[in-house]
Amino acid sequence: MASRGNVGRKSVEEILTDNKLISPENLALARKEAAKLDRPLQQVVVDMKFCDKVDVLQALSREWRNRAVDLAEMEIDPEVVRIIPEVTARRHHALPFAKEDSVLLVAMADPRDFFVSEDIHLRTGFEVQGYLAMPEDILREIDKVYGITGSNQAQELLKSVQESQAKGMELGDTSGIEKLVEKTDVTDVDASAPEVEKIVNAIILSALQQKSSDIHIEPFEDPAGKNSKISVRYRVDGFLREANFQVPWYFRNAVIAKIKIMTSSMNITERRIPQSGRIQVMAKGSPIEFRVEMIPTVYGESCVMRILDRKAVQVDINKLGFLQDTLDRLLNLLKGVGGKKNFGLVLLCGPTGSGKSTTLYATLNHINRPDIKILTAENPVEYNLDGIVQVQVNPDLKLGEDKCFDFATALRSFLRLDPDVIMVGEIRDRETAHISMEAAMTGHLVFSTIHTNDAPSAISRLTEMGVPAFMVASTMKCVIAQRLCRRICVDCKTPHPPSPDEIEVYKVNKVPLPPGAQLYSGKGCETCGGSGFKGRCGIHELLVMDDPVRAMALSNVTADAIRDAAIHKSPQKMRTIIEDGLIKALTGLTTVREVMGGVAEDAADKTK
Repeated sequence: MASRGNVGRKSVEEILTDNKLISPENLALARKEAAKLDRPLQQVVVDMKFCDKVDVLQALSREWRNRAVDLAEMEIDPEVVRIIPEVTARRHHALPFAKEDSVLLVAMADPRDFFVSEDIHLRTGFEVQGYLAMPEDILREIDKVYGITGSNQAQELLKSVQESQAKGMELGDTSGIEKLVEKTDVTDVDASAPEVEKIVNAIILSALQQKSSDIHIEPFEDPAGKNSKISVRYRVDGFLREANFQVPWYFRNAVIAKIKIMTSSMNITERRIPQSGRIQVMAKGSPIEFRVEMIPTVYGESCVMRILDRKAVQVDINKLGFLQDTLDRLLNLLKGVGGKKNFGLVLLCGPTGSGKSTTLYATLNHINRPDIKILTAENPVEYNLDGIVQVQVNPDLKLGEDKCFDFATALRSFLRLDPDVIMVGEIRDRETAHISMEAAMTGHLVFSTIHTNDAPSAISRLTEMGVPAFMVASTMKCVIAQRLCRRICVDCKTPHPPSPDEIEVYKVNKVPLPPGAQLYSGKGCETCGGSGFKGRCGIHELLVMDDPVRAMALSNVTADAIRDAAIHKSPQKMRTIIEDGLIKALTGLTTVREVMGGVAEDAADKTK
């Protein structure tokens, strides 16, 4: 059994300083980054190129009196790695790399940890001999054996699938995937076969590599059987791209069955009705969730997997792309929560996929403090937020003859739980709208979303639902409308003088175009996949419910009247979404065509 030993007690920070491996300034930066990313300091200083990996390993090894290994330079037997269960290996940052009789040689991020050695000993029966290794090297080797992380591995899997297909078709080889290709009955393809796992891993890893938001897996059958295929597409920056590999038609049921098994909540034998589930994986130490939807089609089951990266929503509201004056007005409206009571209704509106949830979560993160109680009602809960009580409503759950667990039911309960802030996933009916307004009137700050095209329409929509105009006018704090535009790739962004059509757009929308101003576009490069765009940015419209707008809402709740009051009579001078976008086009964030929503077919084709 591993001994505690007389190891050094110095921290990593002290060892780096004593060995003069890093300057105090760089150490402060690394310490801050390590805390932000929740990663070991020794790995961060290497990743930030403040220290050489070998020097760090040698210094820690001398102080902690443990031998060090560089896993990147070693050939490791996967069967030895599998001696420890994957969950245990990831939790402890521990990787077996060799065994000698009854002794297991284990690479650890911190070999001083006696409890890790004891846990591995109790689970495996081997005596444990700990070696020092870099945390990232350990995780990379675990990923190689167990799968699901890293873009390099995705490329290897894709290449493996393609090579196996080529062998089966061109050479008639009977090894690997091609063995299953020969079968005429797809039910003979076992979902647990290593080839199926390899294909599913390739699909998922390629999606993570491209930073896509959705994976679409759809079967299409040719009656002649010659062009039957499984279509795999990824939604990247709002547009679908076909995968750069082909999944054999014979795997259509096996791939779907494997995904069902991974969710652990779907019925693998049921192919006649829609099903929903979730998958959670770890990618480079970050939790990634997939919301999985299955639906039967005429050629088999179609699957869509929405990728939910929890870290993606831990964003600063200052980094969401608001113009500074718009952001200042919004943050001013959010002040006073906690010590000075703030109340009212804040609505976010826009079509599906316009980034409403991201902005909503960023706003909640901004006001989230220990002295504030925040309750959310969502369907479903897509992201978990620290310090916020989140409730998933379920309209299908019957609470009585006429009741179900919907947004309105959750809201009624919330009002008895002493919250400061309430978030309702969506206002879609009169009852939910009415209770939200009552909550805002009784001293709560309420956030929600509503499906309208612009901010003024949100106010008229509420009255159309049956909420009295006086209640809307007195409780509404502000409405944020937004869209997402593709962001010009910074690596191939080039300036050009405005075209006559672009000049006309600025003129019609009354946005000043300074003399000699330049607009920008992307030529297309490797970074953006030839599309000229990489990522997306928001364009916004903030309607503040001040006195002129409130007076108009009481007398005339039509969207046009409210819009006119917000633009011309309000001291806030609301800027429309198009105006906001055209200003951002002048700064080089996006293009005029993206702002106006007139993406040509050839531009869409370039993203494939």
